[in-house]
Amino acid sequence: MNTPQEQNAVRMRLVPPGKVAGAVNVLPAAATMNGSLEARSDLCIRIDGNYTGKIDMKVGGTVHISVGAVVVTDMLVADFIYVEGTVKDDLHARQAVELAATSIVHGSVRYDKHLDIHPGARLTGQMNGPDAQL
Repeated sequence: MNTPQEQNAVRMRLVPPGKVAGAVNVLPAAATMNGSLEARSDLCIRIDGNYTGKIDMKVGGTVHISVGAVVVTDMLVADFIYVEGTVKDDLHARQAVELAATSIVHGSVRYDKHLDIHPGARLTGQMNGPDAQL
């Protein structure tokens, strides 16, 4: 049987599967955390529980918000952001943001290069992408 990370890797279209294969689960499903998380190396983290606070991946970084997870943040910054759960407030993906079919996002989504919204994803808020040359 495949691990949850391997199952997710099949569904992901923009986030490189290798980025989430070795994800560190920083918050299990039954847990709640308030605070601030900052990383200064290219890490991949997975959140399965309820997190309130800032997440700032200063260098690289991949954040996977699992099905059932709820993240309330005034700032979530990483190279890659893969959302299957619920996010309230601001996301900023320097490379790509991908919203899975189970995702619910209320707030501002900023992406510098790529965006992928799967059928079924729900988004309420503002979308800001790279400047297009018209």
